[in-house]
Amino acid sequence: MGLLQLFTWLALAMPVASRWCQVENVKADVYQNYSFAGPWHIDGCTTLSLDHGYCAELDCPWRIKFEDEAIVELADQLHGNSALTALSLASNKMSNEGVLALAEALRDNEMLNDLNLAGNEISDQGALALADVLASNAVCTTLNLEHNQITDEGGRALLELLKSNESALETLHIGNNQISADIVAEAEDQNQAAFRPPTRGDTPQIASSRDEL
Repeated sequence: MGLLQLFTWLALAMPVASRWCQVENVKADVYQNYSFAGPWHIDGCTTLSLDHGYCAELDCPWRIKFEDEAIVELADQLHGNSALTALSLASNKMSNEGVLALAEALRDNEMLNDLNLAGNEISDQGALALADVLASNAVCTTLNLEHNQITDEGGRALLELLKSNESALETLHIGNNQISADIVAEAEDQNQAAFRPPTRGDTPQIASSRDEL
């Protein structure tokens, strides 16, 4: 193995250092007025928090929330991304267009395990797209879709995803939508069950050699 190949292998084998990012870390504020512009630069970020748009409400009460155009551009950066493990886009103005782009990005993303899309304008179309993609995604364990516009159709699809043994999803938050209370309650029960230790009756019994004789 040559030296270049060795250094490349070592770089890939080393764990990525944790780095928490906000919008000022991934976009340039060219005009110094919170109007962050230009392309996304998310390389090196392991957690990206874009809650409430461009800045905290106390810093700029006129804050501009991210809309679909910016989310679609961000989704392009997620294809094959090998660093980002958690993404929050809560409390923005994302509709189904942005969610569809994120869903497509998750098809070939093997790193993101926590996705927070609470407080947006997502309806059943976006929920169904996420349910379809996450059914075969092996890494995404947590999904938050609270405070959106999802009805029972999307809620049931997400609940079935949560209950599926083939999905990696372990925690699903769908409260404060237009989803029936029984569906939301069952999702919460499933969330708790995922982290509940098995009871004695659930533990497989291994026969002793004496029993086999």
